Amino acid sequence: MLQSMTRQTDAEPYTMPVVVRAREYYLYDRFGKRYVDFFQNHGRAILGHRPEGVQRALKSTISRGLVAEYPSVYQGRLEKILAQLLPDFPYVRIYPRQGSVAEFLKRRFGTDEVADPATGVMPQGCGASYWRPFLGDGGADTVLLFPILPFPGSFIPEIVCAGDEALANELPPSSPASPLLLDLLVKSVSALLRMYESEDAVASRAMGNPLEGLFGRPRGPYLLTGLPEDRYRKLFHEALEAGVVLPPGPGIPMIFPARYNDGDVAEFRRIAARYC
Repeated sequence: MLQSMTRQTDAEPYTMPVVVRAREYYLYDRFGKRYVDFFQNHGRAILGHRPEGVQRALKSTISRGLVAEYPSVYQGRLEKILAQLLPDFPYVRIYPRQGSVAEFLKRRFGTDEVADPATGVMPQGCGASYWRPFLGDGGADTVLLFPILPFPGSFIPEIVCAGDEALANELPPSSPASPLLLDLLVKSVSALLRMYESEDAVASRAMGNPLEGLFGRPRGPYLLTGLPEDRYRKLFHEALEAGVVLPPGPGIPMIFPARYNDGDVAEFRRIAARYC
């Protein structure tokens, strides 16, 4: 199920520079070279690598010693704010580890596969979908949502949202997760909600495609190249030389940065045009 969301599943190791600093949608290696991030950690960095409020929350929560996976007020706060973000899926379950409901999905739907609306593919019989920001109602035609939320890392707790209370009651009960991680999620979801309050901000995420006219039609800020594995690998390595970091495989959508300089992606556009 969620294994497809980790770069370690690639047959070939995921080649990336050693990153020593990240700002907004830029990564910097130890030699000072700057890269534009079209991967954004599977979308967890869709608001940039320093989401609003996260740094303050990190310092404040750690200073109070709230790190261990004990019950805390942050679980209720996160459930409340997720209900605002996804009002049609108000029943929230939170688990400290990814894959906590894989067995439930197999029993309930016959598969633990979770569809990704950014790919436009809905596997037959699949009752669960990821939810991605700035993709309209993508994934909302399923009965369970796994939101991919802005979060500074892949150690995020697993969150499952259900639209039906009876189905939610079939899920394993929530387990205590680290208050630190929950507080960081509350802050990043709050930042996302503030963006959703601005129609211009939401509309801007579907515009400014630096690959306009290449590789087919994007879905919001997400785009699949449609390239076979071998050609994608070549594109990936040429893009890296040109200062652009792409997702590790062709089945994972690239994500257009909200802010970038045209000069930073000009060479990448020329390279991409050869692969169309």
